[in-house]
Amino acid sequence: MIIDTHAHLYYDNIKSHLPDVLHKATDIGIEKIIVPAIDLETSRKVIELSDKYEIIFASIGVHPCEVQNASNKDFDEIIKLSSHQKVVAIGETGLDYYWDLTFKDKQIEFFELQIDLATELKKPVVIHSRNAVDDAIEIVKRKSPESFSGHFHCLSGTFQNLAQILDLKNFYVSYCGNVTFKKFTEIDFVSNTPLDRILSETDSPFLAPVPFRGKVNEPAYIVHTIKKLAGIIGTDYQELLSAMYQNANKLYFKHSYES
Repeated sequence: MIIDTHAHLYYDNIKSHLPDVLHKATDIGIEKIIVPAIDLETSRKVIELSDKYEIIFASIGVHPCEVQNASNKDFDEIIKLSSHQKVVAIGETGLDYYWDLTFKDKQIEFFELQIDLATELKKPVVIHSRNAVDDAIEIVKRKSPESFSGHFHCLSGTFQNLAQILDLKNFYVSYCGNVTFKKFTEIDFVSNTPLDRILSETDSPFLAPVPFRGKVNEPAYIVHTIKKLAGIIGTDYQELLSAMYQNANKLYFKHSYES
């Protein structure tokens, strides 16, 4: 079985044919899909999707690229939504220094607020860290990481970054379809990811793996990324599949994992 831990299924280019997308996902063995929000509006949407489809679970929060439009009132509403039974995480939060640094302080403020909420709720935090992984790790370390858990999704960085994350006991990493690209340059550090700390994700509808590169990504394409990762890490595909499934259940679905 497979868990896609990160798929944005509310964008029009995938939501327009969502029943077909979910049917193909279950056909290849996907059991659960976690859909992360990027703001208050999508936080409501992911909960609606989780109510409609058994396979979908929600993560709610404010993405770093959306914080300039977010208010404290928005965050108060997200806190209220966080009690929903199918909300399994807080995020997608974090830092993004790729697009715009003019609101860096507000990114940090909302990242810390969401870490605090995740800690209070005993739910993992979903971390985006594009061009900002060093600062994201430092903030996590400063916020008493032994008291909460998290997922550095679509990780890009250095072996040192990976080592620092692995030093955080309750944190996991995942990689996207770009690992299948011909010019992917981070094979050395990805190859050092231990099986007990890696998760599977697509980041749909973005970063479709080869042979679907340039098309709308969807959960069913996850097998291409996992097969490539098995080759990079040097492990059997089924062994990696099993590890990813166990890790996702341990992080996001503790009750089912422990039962």
